[in-house]
Amino acid sequence: MQSSCVYRECMRNHAAKLGSYAIDGCREFSQSATGDLCVACGCHRSYHRRVDVISSTQITHARFPFTSLRRVKQLARLKWKTAEERNEEEEEDTEETSTEEKMTVQRRRKSKFTAEQREAMKEYAAKLGWTLKDKRALREEIRVFCEGIGVSRYLFKTWVNNNKKFYH
Repeated sequence: MQSSCVYRECMRNHAAKLGSYAIDGCREFSQSATGDLCVACGCHRSYHRRVDVISSTQITHARFPFTSLRRVKQLARLKWKTAEERNEEEEEDTEETSTEEKMTVQRRRKSKFTAEQREAMKEYAAKLGWTLKDKRALREEIRVFCEGIGVSRYLFKTWVNNNKKFYH
């Protein structure tokens, strides 16, 4: 696909050496007989803002099959589903359904903690200084703590990062 381009206003900062910002006001590149210098301001063509012009005959709608950003996000989430989850869903679908109905995606389940889990995590995070960085020596202790209260290390780390501004 061949597209033509037009060079618009000059973006050269003439006061850069002074630590300021000033442009000359040239509104459009006018090519000189010598080549790449502008007749109006004397600047090189590369200082002018480039605008690509595409004719309406060059635009193909086949490249954009999605109708909305929401639809694109739904399809992206579907890619991350494991093959096992897909097989389970297919087994549940006994009747014929359209591909559009099969493409609906469930939202990610929000983690919910009990009051005891939150209190235990709060106390342990305060003991760690509300950070898990540079805690390689305590990795086993953190794993044992997480197993003891019934949350994964990843969920504990996320909870600490999300709640340190409230409790710390």
